[in-house]
Amino acid sequence: MKLASLCLCSNVIGQMATGLMIKPPAKGEPSYKRYTQEKKAILSSLHSRAQHIAKALNELPGISCNAAEGAMYLFPQLHLPEKAVAAADAAGYPADEFYCLRLLDATGLVVVPGSGFRQVAGTFHFRTTFLPPEEALTSVLGKLAEFHTAFMAEFA
Repeated sequence: MKLASLCLCSNVIGQMATGLMIKPPAKGEPSYKRYTQEKKAILSSLHSRAQHIAKALNELPGISCNAAEGAMYLFPQLHLPEKAVAAADAAGYPADEFYCLRLLDATGLVVVPGSGFRQVAGTFHFRTTFLPPEEALTSVLGKLAEFHTAFMAEFA
């Protein structure tokens, strides 16, 4: 019973964090200045990473990506060659899932196929997050670009 009860609520740290989100320090309270600085730094970093990733994706031929408007995700559209779509069909996958599985096998990078989000028929997307630390982005985006370039060349 005790073990089952543990699953019903968050741990103490989670409860404290939720409490801070609901009622952050107010102006004039001792921790207000630090809270405001940390919040601004985190949000600024997320915004910067989102812009950096969208820019890098838009520089790859066959990918177009809108800027993030909320949440922590980007939904780049894949403009895949007909041979890639045919290979995906032959393998029994939607083309975007085929792309995502190949990306995972080649790089270890995990993205979610857009076909799981009921995208418009005939279009292909994937969902990615911009949560990796800024210092990891160069490596992550390099792996993605290298894979994408090879994938597009293979099916050109």
